[in-house]
Amino acid sequence: MTPIDQILKRIDDVLKDNRRTETIYILMTVLLFGAGIGCLIQAVYMREFLWSVPPVATTALLHYPMTQIRDLRAKNIALATAPLLISTLPVDKAAEEMVRLLKSLHGETSE
Repeated sequence: MTPIDQILKRIDDVLKDNRRTETIYILMTVLLFGAGIGCLIQAVYMREFLWSVPPVATTALLHYPMTQIRDLRAKNIALATAPLLISTLPVDKAAEEMVRLLKSLHGETSE
């Protein structure tokens, strides 16, 4: 197996792991949303509007999974396109681009 094939295999493995994590975040988001809607319906049905507080809390909790889903999708796009883009560059430029990609995937800012 050539080094390029090993790199592509690792990228494919990471993309599969990211997809599984993304699915978990989506399920968490659906559960939080469902809990919020359930509490809201309960509050209206029982005419006890104190029950409308949990939907506000669960809606606020939706921010974290949604942010994580957006970040995972951006990283997946970078990982999926990187091999093709980098293979078209000269070796020295490809190395620089790989370093830049790794920094961006780890959340570091490039100067």
